[in-house]
Amino acid sequence: MQLCSNSKCYSVLCASEKTRGAVRDLRDFDLILAMDRDNLAALGKSTPPAANIHLFGDAALGTGEDIPDPYYGGPEGFKLVYTRLLTGCCRLLETLGAERASCSGKTSSVR
Repeated sequence: MQLCSNSKCYSVLCASEKTRGAVRDLRDFDLILAMDRDNLAALGKSTPPAANIHLFGDAALGTGEDIPDPYYGGPEGFKLVYTRLLTGCCRLLETLGAERASCSGKTSSVR
């Protein structure tokens, strides 16, 4: 999916409805981040007790904030959410020590 605002486009990878929240998939991840407290609670009920589940606002931003659903914020809502996610992901990559990670806002991969 691409989000465009003022001639600036962002590539965004979205989880498909089929795999979102599937318990078998959640077991494969070392870290699971929920965007808001409602999703955090739902994940807590549907995952194994040992799952490493956190609120994105706590783990990535250190603010404890919920990340709002950009659908209801129009173009500015998408821009706000994209900025918060980019900031948080860059901080997470620094914290986790991911080498060769790009925080330029362009599509990249971490090896």
